[in-house]
Amino acid sequence: MTSFRFSLQAQLALFIGAFLAIVLGLAVLSTQSLRSVDAKTDALASKWIEGTRLLGELSDRISEFRIAETYRALADSDEDRIAAEQRAATNRLVIEQLQRDYFALFGAEPRPDLAKLRDALAAYLAAHDAWMKREPDLASIQAARSVSALHAAYKAADDAADAAIDELKWSAGAEAETAGRITRGAIDITLLAASLGIALAIWLLFRVKERITRPLAAITEALAQLAAGNRHVEVPEIERDDEIGAMAKSFDVFRANAQALERAHEATRAAQEHAQILARQDLLTGLPNRRMMVADLHAAIERVEDGATACALLSVDLDRFKPINDLEGHRIGDAVLCEVARRLRLASRKNDIVARLGGDEFAILIEMTPATHLDQAMRVAGRALAAIAEPIEIGDRRIELSASVGVSLCPENGLDVGTLLRAADIAMYHAKRDGRGRFRFFEQSMDEELRRRAALESALKKAVAAGDIRPFYQPLVDLRDSRIYGFEVLSRWTHDKLGSIPPDVFIPLAEQIGVIADLTWSVVRRACRESLHWGAQVRLSVNVSPMQLKDPLLASRLLATLEEEKFPPSRLDVEITESALIDDVDIARATLAALQAEGVRISLDDFGAGYSSLYHLRAFHFDKVKIDRSFVLAMQHDEESGRIVDAILSLLKHLGVTTVAEGVETEEVLRRLAENGCEIGQGFYFGKAMTIGDASKLLRRRRVDRRVA
Repeated sequence: MTSFRFSLQAQLALFIGAFLAIVLGLAVLSTQSLRSVDAKTDALASKWIEGTRLLGELSDRISEFRIAETYRALADSDEDRIAAEQRAATNRLVIEQLQRDYFALFGAEPRPDLAKLRDALAAYLAAHDAWMKREPDLASIQAARSVSALHAAYKAADDAADAAIDELKWSAGAEAETAGRITRGAIDITLLAASLGIALAIWLLFRVKERITRPLAAITEALAQLAAGNRHVEVPEIERDDEIGAMAKSFDVFRANAQALERAHEATRAAQEHAQILARQDLLTGLPNRRMMVADLHAAIERVEDGATACALLSVDLDRFKPINDLEGHRIGDAVLCEVARRLRLASRKNDIVARLGGDEFAILIEMTPATHLDQAMRVAGRALAAIAEPIEIGDRRIELSASVGVSLCPENGLDVGTLLRAADIAMYHAKRDGRGRFRFFEQSMDEELRRRAALESALKKAVAAGDIRPFYQPLVDLRDSRIYGFEVLSRWTHDKLGSIPPDVFIPLAEQIGVIADLTWSVVRRACRESLHWGAQVRLSVNVSPMQLKDPLLASRLLATLEEEKFPPSRLDVEITESALIDDVDIARATLAALQAEGVRISLDDFGAGYSSLYHLRAFHFDKVKIDRSFVLAMQHDEESGRIVDAILSLLKHLGVTTVAEGVETEEVLRRLAENGCEIGQGFYFGKAMTIGDASKLLRRRRVDRRVA
């Protein structure tokens, strides 16, 4: 039998070829494993995290849809009901869009399947639609507040959403574990192949010269370190151009791939942690988000029901934060929110929960013994207000803030999340209304007052739109010849159910809800039409709100109204209060000058009270000045008030300005005013505010009396 022996060079070439094949195969295997893990990581980053966010937002929108239903059920007016229905419709569109986004993200086989959520949500929406069809009017809506079927459908949809989120998190964990198994398998196979290479190197050690033995030993040592977990070891002999150099380069590829595999595994773990953070934490401030606060409040209420503790919920809302964003930019605004979050954590106790509910709204949840929860809530609210009131330094910016805090107590104010949140918000609203920078505890009267105000607002909007607010007329009499100079137009409102509502109630409310301009134009237009036949000598005097005086188009709108009603501008007096001139003097001066240029006379109302300023008398060239009625009324029993009126009359006489005394009720006061040069009087002595018919009768009677005299 013939024996074939390979030369050492041939054997070396053969074994080296086999060795390089193993190493190259290892590199290819590692690369494929890396690509597989990369794909898993990309899926986690692009699908699972985004899927978690979409499902989380879907759950939140379902809750907001339910809240809109609740507002609809609690609505006291058609307008509130319609607003709630529109809000529900908007959330419904968003819910449908989120479902489409979710299926577009995962393709034909979504993981997890949303079949249960879709069925539960479809049932909930069907129940909602049925509820909407059965309850077309406000009375039936309010009568259906106790219906539980709709809430049960909502609860099923909400539970299904939470289950889908949990399943998605579980699937993400499974994907991460798969990536880990691929990584470990690739490392095991690579280490096995490396071990074979080491064995081959040892076998070749006896057949090669020192030039091969030493480099291979060094490479083996490097591989041993790599197998021990040192992924940063440097492979020796990598600079050589021969077979050993090629082998060294291949091992270096393996080392780099092993590093990449470890980084991919770490990225997978970090992505999973980040997905959980997104569902629970406010990304800007690091505080728990609204979802977490609601969950913590649920748990706190359960402990209160067990009798172990009491709790308080503080609703913290920054005062006038929007101008900071508008003037300083969102970067400064975000920095302010982060600083407020930090200060609220410091102002709270160790175990209190501070959360950001959204925008510039924060919340603090306090748990304590029932005997001390009121005092503890007061202390935390006071510390929070004091902390926020400290100036905030951001670069060269100095931001000064205040906040309003509303406090609801559990169990006193309720034992469910929605009730406590609403109570805290109502109390916070009252804190803002009372002057901001303070805290208020919820009281049942606040809710009742809010409902009364909402009803009054709704009624006022309807009255303005329908023109139910009518002009009444109070006579202005020339004290020199007892002739009727004109009439002041006063707004009067009588509601079918609420009765007569005083102007000092509905006028400020109209300014607050933004309908004062519509109210004014409606009353002025009707007054011009009704009094047009009185003749050129009888003037109308109308009041303009300080809010309207900020409108640079006020003059053109008023003159257009006069032209439409064919009412001469020369018969109109416009009365303004001095406080209306404070905000923007330039706009006020231009508006009044434009009216005076067309013949309208300008009267300064309530002179002697508030911001009385000789500067305004000189700068605005008023045609008339009305002395505040409080001084005129006090003249009967207070000589000091009489001297003040005398001084005002003397001053205005020297300035050549016509004077009107408001509040004339006695002949004695009338005589003193006339003796001191007052030209025009107004008050109950001459007549109260009256309808157009009574005003016309009074005017005719005065004219007859003058002809007879």
